[in-house]
Amino acid sequence: MSQAIGGVGPGVSVASRPAARRSRVRWESWELLSGVALGAVILVAALLYVWQHISVVRLGYAIERLREQQAALIQEDKMLKLERGQLRSLRRVEEVARRRLGMVTPKPGQVVLVPEPTVQ
Repeated sequence: MSQAIGGVGPGVSVASRPAARRSRVRWESWELLSGVALGAVILVAALLYVWQHISVVRLGYAIERLREQQAALIQEDKMLKLERGQLRSLRRVEEVARRRLGMVTPKPGQVVLVPEPTVQ
């Protein structure tokens, strides 16, 4: 018993795989690879679509917040212009001059007008 179990004995030759089977295995692996690639492409496209949609929604919320801020700032600007107008009022200035600064209306003869020099 010089032969090992499963070994090739004398007069027995090892046959190679048929060429048809090799091409079939290659075709099946190619089909699997192309299916995985197609699935990956579809997945990437779906992820890009979802990312783009989420970005649009986020930008919409940001735009809405900025519009609210703009409206608030416009309202504040109107209020500040109104307050500035009230503070510049001549009545108010006169009242502040009389009450806080103790000024009085000048009597006749206290005001002397100096003529402007004429440039020749």
